[in-house]
Amino acid sequence: MSQFTVLYFASAKDASKAEVDKFEWSSDINAQVLTRLLVERHPALAPILKTSMFAVNMEYMDQDQSWTVQPGDEVAVIPPVSGG
Repeated sequence: MSQFTVLYFASAKDASKAEVDKFEWSSDINAQVLTRLLVERHPALAPILKTSMFAVNMEYMDQDQSWTVQPGDEVAVIPPVSGG
C-alpha cells in the first residue's frame, strides 16, 4: 500500500500529541480531504487547522486547495507562530 507522511509542528504537535503520522494514500486527497482525515484521527486539531498552512515536500501549498497529495509525500502542518 502507498502511504504519505504528516508532520506536526508547534500547536499542531501539541494537539495531536504526535510528531508524525502515516496515512494510506488515495488519489483524491486534497487539502479539504486531508483536513478531514487529520480531524478524524486527532479531533483536537480542528480549531488549529482553520488557520494552519500545509507544506508538501517542504513547499508551501496554495490556499486555493487545488493540489493533491501523492504517494510518498511528506506533508507538514504549520500553524501560525509568533515570536519575539
